[in-house]
Amino acid sequence: MNYKEFNISLPVNTNNVAVVDGIVQYDTANIVNIRLMDGVKPFDFTGYTEVFIEICKPDGNHIQACVTDDPKVNGDNNPYTIHVADPKEGRISFNLHGQATVLAGTHFGQIMIASGGKVLTTARVNYYVGDTLQSDADPGGITSSGEYSSLRTLIARNSAIATAERDRVDAETLRKLAELARENRIDALADEIRDYLNNAVGYVEQTEDYMERAQRFAELAQNPSAEIMESLIAELNLASETYVDGSIATATKNFDAGNYTDNAEAKKLLKVRRGNEADLPPLEAGELGFSVDAGTAYIGGSSGNIPLNGAYAAGTTAPQRKDLLWIDTSAGGAVKYWDGSAWQPAATAVFA
Repeated sequence: MNYKEFNISLPVNTNNVAVVDGIVQYDTANIVNIRLMDGVKPFDFTGYTEVFIEICKPDGNHIQACVTDDPKVNGDNNPYTIHVADPKEGRISFNLHGQATVLAGTHFGQIMIASGGKVLTTARVNYYVGDTLQSDADPGGITSSGEYSSLRTLIARNSAIATAERDRVDAETLRKLAELARENRIDALADEIRDYLNNAVGYVEQTEDYMERAQRFAELAQNPSAEIMESLIAELNLASETYVDGSIATATKNFDAGNYTDNAEAKKLLKVRRGNEADLPPLEAGELGFSVDAGTAYIGGSSGNIPLNGAYAAGTTAPQRKDLLWIDTSAGGAVKYWDGSAWQPAATAVFA
């Protein structure tokens, strides 16, 4: 049987979007051939063990599918026949049908490849599904839904990891038992067997609990349920309060920074914007600032920064702040003010 094929070069290091046109609603013979590109060269993904495809349909439902290097965990996880044609040349192909073509409109997709904790996501590959003109082609029994087979893959993968760990523990235990038997240490042998049985029971219960939670996460992803969500929140000791702007504002409206006598663990440190006087920016209304070199605090006002400390400064040199009166101690305590270009002595000075 011949297929309608679409050949696409998909970059891995840019956000360029590849668009596919020509797919018709309910068609099942669409092959998409992807070539991953790193610039002008094919992207070699040799060594990556899993290829994921995720598609967002026009109604918001998602499709997830994947293929791994372990055929035992693939099964139903690869409904779109993802095929790694040539990893060295960056070639992947898959078949678009079923839920991938049941809706007309633009579908948004991406490809992820993973291995050993490394995940690489490509640029988007979007495709448009056109309406069919066949009067009898609308199968009333088919409705749009989400597919989360990659979750089943992860569950299966974790199950395989759990089995491998159990096998490793079994092998190590048998080695210890054989060693104790050779040494004829009967008491230690009995203790080792007893500890192993106790640990085995706990391990099995822990694994079953983990798999049950993973299954409920999968169910929640496919069919959001407040009941499942509340159950998981309670079991995992997560916060049950729903935080919104209003509750955050209520919880933080009275902020107590503590006392001078509080130790380092008890105090709450609140720092304002700071820097040199020459770098002082226009502060927003109510915003605090502090000039560390001039020792001046400011608050932002509607018409500019307002200094918060000092009416005069005394010393032999003029202060940096020009809004203060200067008591020039080198001139017999003369009071001077800044007239915009120089410090001028004042004939009178009245202090309330």
